[in-house]
Amino acid sequence: MPRMSPIARLAGAAPRLGGARRPVVRRRIARFGWLRSRRVAIAAACIGAIALAIAGLGALHRMGVHEAIADGVRGVGDSALRASAQAGLGVREIVVVGRRFTPAQDIVAATRLREGAPLLAFDPSMARAELERMPWIRSASVERRFPGTVRIDIVERRPVALWQDQGRFAVLDEDGREIRGADPGAFPQFIVVIGPDAPRHANELLRLLAHEPDLAGRVSSASRVAGRRWDLAIADGGPRVLLPEADPGAAIARLAELHRRERLLDRSLAQVDLRLADRIALRPLATAAADAPAGPPQSGRPRGTIRGN
Repeated sequence: MPRMSPIARLAGAAPRLGGARRPVVRRRIARFGWLRSRRVAIAAACIGAIALAIAGLGALHRMGVHEAIADGVRGVGDSALRASAQAGLGVREIVVVGRRFTPAQDIVAATRLREGAPLLAFDPSMARAELERMPWIRSASVERRFPGTVRIDIVERRPVALWQDQGRFAVLDEDGREIRGADPGAFPQFIVVIGPDAPRHANELLRLLAHEPDLAGRVSSASRVAGRRWDLAIADGGPRVLLPEADPGAAIARLAELHRRERLLDRSLAQVDLRLADRIALRPLATAAADAPAGPPQSGRPRGTIRGN
């Protein structure tokens, strides 16, 4: 079976996290020790040549020497880099840790790595900056591990909700920021928050609902009303729940307790009004139907094709 390149391994279903280390074979070390020593010597010489080339370029620049001479010094540095790769300091493996949503091929493209390229020429700081410009990546660390490995640790943004505004859908992270390019259709289980200022307050609402997971699982969407409070839409034809501006967490707890005791959300209700702390106003479905204007019924969860960026 032909050996897979590190790029091919990275582009597979799961990133390579590193395997068990092979046992040391002393006979092999003794037999090939001279070769390793030779490679170390060549690599050291290449590093020295590169350092001298860099120092020489700086000196020539300060002295105002002709550009042709500077090009010659650069050529020495480039030759030393190629020699270092041939001596064993070339990229042979890319190890990625923390990837879930970011396409593997995009990581490779951002680092501009290719198999066999001189590891000494690879700039981890520039690669990290490129990675952190990618939509899903919150932070990244990149390091060279000689003789031939590049390790990339990434922390991705965590998607938590969908945002609908003027018919457009987007994926939000835990900070209420849109994840550019993320497909809303890949997260049908998420609550949809609706309204221009909904992203800024979505995390707070999700935190309150997390205290009542059974109730949270029935909420399909939440609409921001006048920039002050939330209305919740219960899935499967359930009622609309009006939360108060002050202390919505207490109202959510009351609603969850009422549902546990009396199955409130399973009743034929159009609306549950919790805006007053000392009472609950219930609106039966029949009354709502009689008062509603003619037209197709509206669901609590937005309908239609989800459109992303």
